[in-house]
Amino acid sequence: MTPFQNPTIYLGGLRIDEPITTLTDFLFIGVCFYGFYKTKAFSGYREVNLYRWFFLLTGFSSLVAAVIGHAFLYYFGWEAKIYGWVTGIISVSFAQFAVLYHTRKTIGETVFKTLYIIDIIEVIAAFIMTFVMYSFTAVEIHTAYVLVINVTILEYMHYKRTGSLLSKYMMYGVGIAVIAVMCHVFKLAISVWFNHLDLSHIFMAASMYVMYRGVANFKATELK
Repeated sequence: MTPFQNPTIYLGGLRIDEPITTLTDFLFIGVCFYGFYKTKAFSGYREVNLYRWFFLLTGFSSLVAAVIGHAFLYYFGWEAKIYGWVTGIISVSFAQFAVLYHTRKTIGETVFKTLYIIDIIEVIAAFIMTFVMYSFTAVEIHTAYVLVINVTILEYMHYKRTGSLLSKYMMYGVGIAVIAVMCHVFKLAISVWFNHLDLSHIFMAASMYVMYRGVANFKATELK
C-alpha cells in the first residue's frame, strides 16, 4: 500500500481508489495535452515536433497510469501496471531523440550518430529490464537517464552556443521534475488526502508547463 494512501471513495456504486492522486494525475495529463495542442504550429520542425509527441504520449501514459494504476487498480490487478510502465518508456524516448535533433549542429554529426545508436540500445534495454524486473524501477532509471543526463547536458551545451529559449526552458523543466522526484522519494505527504504522489503530480504539471513554454518560444533561426 502507498504510504498515506488516499482513502477509497464511492460515487454511487463506483469504487474509486486514490481519488486525489487520480485527480492530480488528470491535472498533469491536461497540461501535457494542452502543450501538444498549443504547439501545433511547430509540427513542421522534426526537432521540436518530437518534443510535442513527448508531451502527448506522456499525457497518454499518465492517463493509463491514472485509470489502471490508481483509480481502478483493484479491478485490473497489479500486473496491469505494466501498461503504464511501457507507455512511459515510449513517451520519454521521444524527448530522448528530440534533444539529439535539436542540438545536432551543436554536438556535431559524429557525436549525434554515436549518441543515436547508444540511445536506441538504451531504449531496448529499458524495455527488456522492465519485463525482467517487472518493476517501475527500470522506467525511473530510463527517465533519469533521458531527462537528467541527455536533455539537461545537451540542451545546456546548445543554450550556451545559441541562447535558445527552448533549451533554457527544458533545463528549468527538468529541474522542477527533479523536485517532483524528491517529493516521491522522501514521501513528502501532507495528509492521506494529499500525499507524496499528489504533491509530486503538481510539480510534474509545473515541469511540463515550463517545457511547453520552451517549445512555444522556439525560433527556427537557432537551427541554422
